[in-house]
Amino acid sequence: MVKKKVETRLCTSVAADSPEELAEKATLAFSLGSDLVEFRIDRLTKGISPRELETELSVFAKRAIFTVRPGREGGAFGGSETQRLDLISHLAKMRPAYLDIELSTAKKNRKWLESLPSHVEMIASWHDFQDTPGLEALRAIRDEELDHGALAKVVTTAKSVDDNITALSLCADEPSKTISFCMGGLGTLSRVVSMRLGAPLAYVSMPNEAVAPGQLSISTMRTLRRMVV
Repeated sequence: MVKKKVETRLCTSVAADSPEELAEKATLAFSLGSDLVEFRIDRLTKGISPRELETELSVFAKRAIFTVRPGREGGAFGGSETQRLDLISHLAKMRPAYLDIELSTAKKNRKWLESLPSHVEMIASWHDFQDTPGLEALRAIRDEELDHGALAKVVTTAKSVDDNITALSLCADEPSKTISFCMGGLGTLSRVVSMRLGAPLAYVSMPNEAVAPGQLSISTMRTLRRMVV
C-alpha cells in the first residue's frame, strides 16, 4: 500500500501595529482557510505588553507560530536581547503550536532554550537575505537545526531560477521535517513546489500584505495546493 502524503499546512504570516489588530487579522486568515498563523510579534509598533498579547492571542495559540525576530536576522524587534528572550519565554506559556527561534539564538542560549516548556515545539530557522549557498552547506545547517528543533526552516534568496532547485533538493531530503524555499520573485516557484514534496508548512500572506518577498496570498496558495498535491 502506498503511504498517502501528508498535506502541507498553510501558515499565514501576519504583522500589525497592535495585538488587537493581530487578532483581527488572524481571525480573517482562518476564515480564508489558513491552517496556522505566524504572529510577527517583533513588528508591533505600539509597544509590547505580554499581558495584552496573552489577552488577544491566547485563543489562537493551538494554531499559532510566535516569531520575535531580531534586527540582525531581518526582524524588527527593538529591545535588548534579554528582553527578547524574556518575551519568548512568556509567549511559550501560552502553549503555541510552535515557536520560531533562530539557529543562532538557539546555539548562543542553550540553557535558556532548555528552560522553555518541553511541550512547545520549535522551528529552528536560518535565513540568507543575499544568496543561496550550495546544497551541502544547506544540509549542514538543516542537520544542525534538527538538533535543536522539531522542524528545520532554511530560507535563502533566489538569484536565479536554478536556486529553486537547491532549496527544493534540501526539502526533498527530509520533507516531513524541512521547510526550505527561496525568497524573492524568482523564488516563488520553490514555495509552490515544496508543497508537492510534502513540506510540513508553506508560508502565505493576507491579501496584498506579503510579509516576505515572493510570498503568495492564502487564497492563491490554497488553489495551488489543490493543483500540485
